Amino acid sequence: MIEEEDDEEILKKGVTLKSILKNLLLILLIIAGALFIYLDFGLDQFSRWSIGFMLICLGSTLMQMQKSPPEPLRQTLTILTCNLCELTKVRNYAKGDFVFKKKDKCDKCDDLMEIKQIYSVRLKKTTEPSKEASIKK
Repeated sequence: MIEEEDDEEILKKGVTLKSILKNLLLILLIIAGALFIYLDFGLDQFSRWSIGFMLICLGSTLMQMQKSPPEPLRQTLTILTCNLCELTKVRNYAKGDFVFKKKDKCDKCDDLMEIKQIYSVRLKKTTEPSKEASIKK
């Protein structure tokens, strides 16, 4: 059957060294902007304020930017049920499917099956088969 991905796995991402270093560099950029404003580097006051303000704005903007998560893989399924023998069949969604539509013949009684449900499930990430499994075949 189809395995659904738990939302908890997405939330357990944790803190990585890369994210810590990125945030430290951005904080240092903001601090450098503040130092440009308050310390005299031999520049006139307008230049110091302009450079400092730009560094603070750049650092805070980069800190708020986040990578958008990729769209999860989804599969849309159609559930068909025979009204006579109560046989249930699950298949991939086909264009033109809608609930209560009579479609496909029943394998048991050759009556038309009716679409009862159409739904979409989120799939787990596909795993590549190991090299050992491909060698054994």
